[in-house]
Amino acid sequence: MAEILLLRTAIFFSFYIIGAYATTDILRLLKGSTSPVGSSGCYCPVCGCRIALKDQIPIISYILGKGECRSCHSRIPASDLFLEIFLFAALSIIAAATSFSWFGFVFCIAFYELVKAAFILINGAREKDFLRNLFVSLLNNIGIFAITGILFFINYIV
Repeated sequence: MAEILLLRTAIFFSFYIIGAYATTDILRLLKGSTSPVGSSGCYCPVCGCRIALKDQIPIISYILGKGECRSCHSRIPASDLFLEIFLFAALSIIAAATSFSWFGFVFCIAFYELVKAAFILINGAREKDFLRNLFVSLLNNIGIFAITGILFFINYIV
């Protein structure tokens, strides 16, 4: 029983990370974005300074930093925080509601991609290299969801 609890906690944690990843993945595909999707670092969209790793802790960093960039003190859009919380909560609820099944895992992936598509339709696609960046985004998503898939697989066999 302890193994299952630990495993499911790890799955929830992976969704927490995916929620944070969404702010770079999804928001970099939107109109006005100039950062490449495949870029490993996070940068302030106003001053261009690299965001320190300690300031990239999902949700917590936003709250502790009072929603501001440490370098230029410009406001970080609340929509970034909303996206992180929304995806973390939605994916966690989907997984729990489907008893951490394979169907639930596939549904989580589909839901994530639907949210991405909705953001693009509502906000518009970036002007430069959109298709290339979308392809890179999909490849990145395969990697990040593969890790979560391993956790679902272990949960299935336990």
